[in-house]
Amino acid sequence: MSVIGVHIADHQVIFDTESAWIEAYVLDKFAELTVADASVMKADLYVTLNEGYGEPFVDYDVDAGSDGQQATYKRSDYLIESDLDYGRATISVYDEFALKHALVNVFSAFITHREWGLLVHSSCMLQSGRSYLFAGHSGAGKSTVAQLSFPRPILSDEATLIKIADTGVQVYTSPFRSDTRMPELKGPYPLAAIQFLRQALVNQRVPVHKIDGVVGVMNRVFYWAHDPEETRKVLRLCKRLIEHVPAYELHFQKNETFWEEIS
Repeated sequence: MSVIGVHIADHQVIFDTESAWIEAYVLDKFAELTVADASVMKADLYVTLNEGYGEPFVDYDVDAGSDGQQATYKRSDYLIESDLDYGRATISVYDEFALKHALVNVFSAFITHREWGLLVHSSCMLQSGRSYLFAGHSGAGKSTVAQLSFPRPILSDEATLIKIADTGVQVYTSPFRSDTRMPELKGPYPLAAIQFLRQALVNQRVPVHKIDGVVGVMNRVFYWAHDPEETRKVLRLCKRLIEHVPAYELHFQKNETFWEEIS
């Protein structure tokens, strides 16, 4: 059995697995966050990772539920079983694609349960010491914006890790990535603005009403409803986020000039 300890933002996470390919995946994806000796860690979240579950990916629908003793999240290619405190979970997967999605699922559930923050489907870049989040539906341009923002560091290209506190909102470099590697800068960095992306012929940034901002963020949180209280926690976090951070619709051309509207 391999036991791997990592620091993700403020949290200590331990993964254990008997699978060689899962071990290699974790060591690669969390390379910059791995600690030298997991035996000295006190895990906030302990995750057991198993292979050999289910069948190939069918669709993104997740069957989420709770029996009063544990929460479960089931897709054709993965199964998550977690205690209700989200301190210990078991993930069983079919392949690497399933593992990637299951890890996002369980970590998002972990931080929302504690009302620490959110994992938002978006990209996020660093500019002059502050972070800027870009959210949108699939195909809206999150990856395009990340690529066009070079040489600004990419804090996330798919799942932005946001800490929400009474003193403000900060973004940590996210290890949950698709196409980019983690920069050496880990954070946290204050979140300056949220942009909801709209591809257009002319660059323009339009303020969004707070209610629309809350709805826009909530629709992009990695969250699968299974318990009304957990859903209320996500809503409270989204409201607190928008209270601290201005939100805009960003109508943008597919070139780097959209940054002139932002900074």
